[in-house]
Amino acid sequence: MSKPQSTAGQQRDVLAILEGRPCPVCEDGELEREEYKDNAAAVCDDCGTPQAQVWQPAE
Repeated sequence: MSKPQSTAGQQRDVLAILEGRPCPVCEDGELEREEYKDNAAAVCDDCGTPQAQVWQPAE
């Protein structure tokens, strides 16, 4: 039986799925992985609007 994927792995998968998709906010942008407010995120390369953020647990 395979081991369930970690939450961090699932979150990275969400960003990978969004990467390269057209921005739903503007006509010219495409989503790319970036850091947004200290979190991993999918952000439009044209308008800068984040579409998803992955919060890291506090240590």
